[in-house]
Amino acid sequence: MKVKLAVAGVVVLCMAALLVVLYAGARRRGLEAHCRNNLRHLGGLAVRNWGSLDPARTGRDFWQAVREAQYRDVRGKWQPIVPDPFVCPFTEKTSCPPEDSRGIDYRGPRAVREDLKATPSTEPLGADRPGNHPSGGHVLRIDTTVR
Repeated sequence: MKVKLAVAGVVVLCMAALLVVLYAGARRRGLEAHCRNNLRHLGGLAVRNWGSLDPARTGRDFWQAVREAQYRDVRGKWQPIVPDPFVCPFTEKTSCPPEDSRGIDYRGPRAVREDLKATPSTEPLGADRPGNHPSGGHVLRIDTTVR
């Protein structure tokens, strides 16, 4: 009787351990999908606002220019940004102050061309900052594909 109870206990513990491992993997994959979708969304915002962006603004400042063009109204007031696509979900943050570009978790382009049509579709537009992901991160192309 004690042996059967011990075997049943071991089986239950093994099942619990398996569920914990599966949950952790599913959570990681979900966060990576959320991050890729954030980058796609940012790419769409950048393309939509390309004409109003200053080509001299690069890196994180490029994403700050996109944020200002999309979410700041004509009076200079910030519109609500919920959920915040400028924050990588792997960093465990949910938002960052809209006026501060240091809170943006994605790298912007090194150079911005004035004409969007002159930019090759395979040129990187943005990427995760190093250390955001155990997998190495994602790269956003100008055609809003993420790899």
